[in-house]
Amino acid sequence: MAECTQDAFLSRVRQAIGHRGEPIPLPDPREIARVIKPGTDVVELFLRRVEESKMQAHRVADEAALADRIGEIAAKVSAQTALVPEEDMPGREQIVSGLKEKGVQLADVNDRDAAFSADMGITGVAGAIAETASIVLISGGPRRRLASLAVPIAVAVVRVDQIVPDLLDWAAAQAGQPPAYQVLVSGPSKTADIELVLVIGVHGPREQHVIVVG
Repeated sequence: MAECTQDAFLSRVRQAIGHRGEPIPLPDPREIARVIKPGTDVVELFLRRVEESKMQAHRVADEAALADRIGEIAAKVSAQTALVPEEDMPGREQIVSGLKEKGVQLADVNDRDAAFSADMGITGVAGAIAETASIVLISGGPRRRLASLAVPIAVAVVRVDQIVPDLLDWAAAQAGQPPAYQVLVSGPSKTADIELVLVIGVHGPREQHVIVVG
């Protein structure tokens, strides 16, 4: 009988991941119908579709305005605590300073339970896709996946140069092996499992804010 321990299970997973095979080639963009036509303002399109997806879209000019807007969101939702991972995101120091000035307590980023008690989480993104109004989140290193998935109010910070037209553009930009964890978020958490009644915020954030900087 095969050994059934956590170490044995993880060992089999690592072995399987190590034999993924060659990446599947992408179709030639000239041979398929592109939804987003050349010349489209992808930033404006992304913001519009974010709103259509029931997320809250914001656009600010620079990092100072970004910190101010996050402070406004914190005040609006009466946040007492915030989780801000030590990842590379625009204006992180100004964001932290602004929250402290408003009396918002910063949760310990190394506490695994912090995301379940914090009122809001603020993270950067690995990319954004205009076609589907998606923000791309990955974990590893200083990134904390729960800072965007377990908090009731999630704020994602997106640079304008991170927005691509569609999923094909996003896939074409990927190089090497994909990260162990990657998720595309295209709206607040919601479910209609119970009596087909749509309920927001059951499995994750009830509010998803997306702030585009630039």
